[in-house]
Amino acid sequence: MATSTFDRRLVITDPEAVIRLLTLEPATKPLSEHPITDEEIKRGEELIRACLARSKD
Repeated sequence: MATSTFDRRLVITDPEAVIRLLTLEPATKPLSEHPITDEEIKRGEELIRACLARSKD
């Protein structure tokens, strides 16, 4: 699978948008309703290792 990385400049030209960006309040609740647990992270890492181990042929 091919992947690419793109570097793009972010330019904000609207002065009102800059002010809104600078005055943003931190989020009061997580973006995800179901945050990932440590157990899920560990299982995902194990699955990746197993997949990589099979593809080393």
